Amino acid sequence: MKEKGEKMFRYLARRYDRKHILRSLERQRRIHDKAIPFSDDGSDELAFNEISKGEVFFAPILPAVPLREEGASVIFQSDISTEDQANNTFECVVTDSGLKQHALVVFHHWYARSRYPAFSKYFAGKGITIIEATLPYHFGRSSNDYSEEKLFNANLGRTVQSMRQAVLDGRKIVRWLYSQGYQKISVVGMCLGGTVAGLVAAQEEKVDKAVLMVSPGSPADLVWTAETMTALRGRIEPSMSLEGLRTAWGLIDLEKHLFGLTRPHLDLMFLLGRDDTVARPGASERVIEFLAKCNLPPEVVRLNCGHSSIGMFPYNLIAARKVLRFLKETPTLSELWEVRGFRYDFSEV
Repeated sequence: MKEKGEKMFRYLARRYDRKHILRSLERQRRIHDKAIPFSDDGSDELAFNEISKGEVFFAPILPAVPLREEGASVIFQSDISTEDQANNTFECVVTDSGLKQHALVVFHHWYARSRYPAFSKYFAGKGITIIEATLPYHFGRSSNDYSEEKLFNANLGRTVQSMRQAVLDGRKIVRWLYSQGYQKISVVGMCLGGTVAGLVAAQEEKVDKAVLMVSPGSPADLVWTAETMTALRGRIEPSMSLEGLRTAWGLIDLEKHLFGLTRPHLDLMFLLGRDDTVARPGASERVIEFLAKCNLPPEVVRLNCGHSSIGMFPYNLIAARKVLRFLKETPTLSELWEVRGFRYDFSEV
């Protein structure tokens, strides 16, 4: 009976993923004429060749002081200025727990159309303040219906700079939380937001724990293997191989930041979908294997789901329970029971 139930949920998960993959492919067809073309201008200068270069590249520029606070929103000036004025400031949505014990910075997925209010409300109720970041060119930082493409695209240098902006924004949030007196600060991210969370954790020593959910360890591998990235790969592949793209995007590749990920006092958790055809587990498994060889094995949860289906029952329940246990170490049974109502929306991944 148990095996039959598992097969049924796995079948439903695949149908769920297929629906969202088709939606993503349709979006790509719709914006085809507006897609950013391939360019490798300046990518040689950004290639990762030594640890110190990464440290300098992701070093904070501006003080971690908000421009203003408006109710549950905190507005910051981004360290990076772009031609899009709306993108040069970013909003954080705060769900306050009323305690200073633990703060969790949440990085949403690429092309997110909504935040994670159920997640925020639940964890805040358990004493963890939630700060939802806004990735570059998303939500209030967008100027049109396809602004999100500017975060991740075929212009190799632009993608690295946009991801750099996301990491610097994340570090600013962490530094601000530290100045507010939080005893512990963690980060969590979904899909590309998880890559950002991993880079923030690798660079920012004030981060205690990091959770990477269905996240690509290597953005280059994501382009080459993701079922939803065929159009983007098609713009890059005529001019560059996978190895070339890995080199060009080394600064945003978690495999190149293992020194930071193995620093003392950082705990890592990976949530992978065995059937994930978007952020395929291979690149993350390479990071996990290396960490294990360093005698620093992360906590790893491998679910029988795909990418978007991590947001459907029962996988959302399992994921939420595992994250809660990882963050709080010893949650009560009643806390674990209450995660049953979680929903994650990866409909635009």
